[in-house]
Amino acid sequence: MVILLMIKRTSFGIFLVLLNLASCSTSKEEADKPEVKPEAFQSYQLSLSSDKKKFASLIESVEVVPLEETEESLLTSASRVIKYDGQYLVVNKGDEEIVFFNEQGKYIRTFNRLGEGPGEYKSINTFWVKEDVISVYERGRSIIFRYTLAGDFIDSRKLPTQVGHVGEYGEDYVVEFNFNLIGDSVLYKFGVLDKELKPKDLYLKTNEFDAAAVWSNEKSVIPYNDGMLLVRMYSDTVYYYKKGQFEPLIHFDFGEDWYWEAGAILKSADYNLIENSGKAWDVVSRVSDKLVYARAVVAFSHYEHYLIDRLTGKVARIDLSKDAETEFTPYNLGWEEEKWMISLASDDLLFLTEELGVDLPNIDQISQSENPALVKVRFKDSAEW
Repeated sequence: MVILLMIKRTSFGIFLVLLNLASCSTSKEEADKPEVKPEAFQSYQLSLSSDKKKFASLIESVEVVPLEETEESLLTSASRVIKYDGQYLVVNKGDEEIVFFNEQGKYIRTFNRLGEGPGEYKSINTFWVKEDVISVYERGRSIIFRYTLAGDFIDSRKLPTQVGHVGEYGEDYVVEFNFNLIGDSVLYKFGVLDKELKPKDLYLKTNEFDAAAVWSNEKSVIPYNDGMLLVRMYSDTVYYYKKGQFEPLIHFDFGEDWYWEAGAILKSADYNLIENSGKAWDVVSRVSDKLVYARAVVAFSHYEHYLIDRLTGKVARIDLSKDAETEFTPYNLGWEEEKWMISLASDDLLFLTEELGVDLPNIDQISQSENPALVKVRFKDSAEW
């Protein structure tokens, strides 16, 4: 059951007045707005000390999809989710299996090929679906396993070196090398492999041979429009690859709040320096044509969360606090039709809906479920932030 919760803020009479005013001013406001192309480079100023906005105050409405809890669909989390052909695919039990739910959150089936035999993976580090084929990348052995949607094994493909994450682009594969050696002595951050999995294009070279090839669970190769977004670890820049072109797309400008001065090449000496810096040193982001969500890691102490309007450049620093000591934890799942999709544990969902002043129709069922819920957040216009 999908629950759409609208937040009512005006009486009907006030609404009519505002509607009349809006009809007179909308055309002028739209004409005054600058046009920003979604694939044009943009830089945004972010601060670690700007005023915070309560998360609920930024929200226009939320749509809740409770994920059905059964013996077969009990989830450890829902931090990695993709939608394909009206179904939600959720990585479960660490990196072991994929659980299928329909658009209403009803359990369908579980896909599990964990093992060490032919056609079996040891973990799911990246997965995607294209033309009814599920691809699973296992980082430990640098292998892409391919299956039908029904779970039948198709084939496996061995990459020339270990990579962090993989994305399929046409007949090629876009990969995150993250400064792992390619051959004997070449270090790059990103690259493109052809259909035979041979290096085709390589990007962001470094000669720093003590650079650390560190892997993250955060997906770093993300489909976007007709290309791929490349989110570089320890970097304040998001890159865009499309048809052989590789360019910076978004820059997060933290000014003096940013740790790295001459490029984000992590070395062993940096760990102690980062811990005591009080500065941001890594950014995870998800980009739509209109909005950006960004999460910055500050020293080893906490995260800072931001919402950015790409059209106006306006930035809101998000307050996720539940009380003086705790925050609720939304798992960032990306954008779906200009709605930010997150997963929330039941207690966090109940806290958020209470702040929004809306009631869940099946609150007892949700509060008793151990499964998280998918929540699609539609934000207010940035003029209201």
